[in-house]
Amino acid sequence: MSANLASYAKRIAVALALAVPNAGFAATCDATLIPTASMARLDYDPFAFTRPVERITFEVESRANAACEVEFVLLDQTRTAVSSTTIGSSGVQVGFIASTGDAALVPTAVPGTWRASLQPGTRTRLAIQAIVTQDAVASAGEHATPLSLELRDVGALATTVAPMPVSVVLAVVPRAQMNIVGAIATFGQGQSVAQVDFGVLASNATRRVFLQIRADTTARLTIDSANAGRLLPEGDLREMDSIAYSAALSGVPVDLTQHWEDIVDPPRTLAGTSLPLDITLGALGPHLAGTYSDTLTIVLSAL
Repeated sequence: MSANLASYAKRIAVALALAVPNAGFAATCDATLIPTASMARLDYDPFAFTRPVERITFEVESRANAACEVEFVLLDQTRTAVSSTTIGSSGVQVGFIASTGDAALVPTAVPGTWRASLQPGTRTRLAIQAIVTQDAVASAGEHATPLSLELRDVGALATTVAPMPVSVVLAVVPRAQMNIVGAIATFGQGQSVAQVDFGVLASNATRRVFLQIRADTTARLTIDSANAGRLLPEGDLREMDSIAYSAALSGVPVDLTQHWEDIVDPPRTLAGTSLPLDITLGALGPHLAGTYSDTLTIVLSAL
């Protein structure tokens, strides 16, 4: 009786030993990436509220006789899998997520790696979505980062299929914006100034406003006086009297008798910079009673 029990236990142990390798077995998938050059081009406005989105599409062909699974890995130039990357020297970060296609891409536990099921003997179009995840005031122009997409068997660390090059291009449109405010503040905050009121006019009286500007490139700032640097009385007395005044931007005189312009290069930040604009009345002698005014047209334009 004892001999029979020992023999039975031995047979169970052998059966279990043979079953273990089969539990972790994963069949390879005979598939290949269709060689194409793929590019995601994102038109980017650093001052817009919306973020651009672009699709990276690619095709894979299965030559297997049955349905199988493969993995796709997005790699940077160091062959590290990435789920996001900074585009060139722009400071703008772009993330990558699965998008809609002929089949679903399912994210895995490894960043920048997705899994898909392929049907036998068919071509499948798949897509990854590129979206800006971190903003920055990038310089106007094009910024690019080269990546590659690799097809692998599930769980494999290498491939026998040539990777597909993928280029992510950030096209930054030239932008320049300006606020006119009564005090220094972060761009976009505070009340916009449309009128500078001197109250009762007095000789050499000065008022100050700030030109808050921001841009992703150098910009042209122009100032034009409708009355060539003179305040004229309103109404019927307009042509009979005038008061001279002057302006200075950041301490530099502005010639109001003609078209004036300057090239500015604000820091590449959302706050930009504030430039003080001082408006000073000249010496006042006797003048007709009334309201005196001039119109300054101030324009900031991206170059």
